[in-house]
Amino acid sequence: MAEMRFKGVVRNGVIVPIEKVSLPEGAVVDVVIAEEDSWSLLSHKAFAEDWESEEDSVYDNWRERYGVSER
Repeated sequence: MAEMRFKGVVRNGVIVPIEKVSLPEGAVVDVVIAEEDSWSLLSHKAFAEDWESEEDSVYDNWRERYGVSER
């Protein structure tokens, strides 16, 4: 597999990609912790809090909501 990079956030001790990442089940990955400035870390925290908001949970099942099949 070609090298792939993506950003993620840690939620409850689990690394969760910020964008959709397609990997086969059981894929082995290397995780490198990048040094980031405090402003960047704060923005990740704010993003994570917004991502899990009650207001946005209406979009959790967006395919069903908008009638989009998985293919």
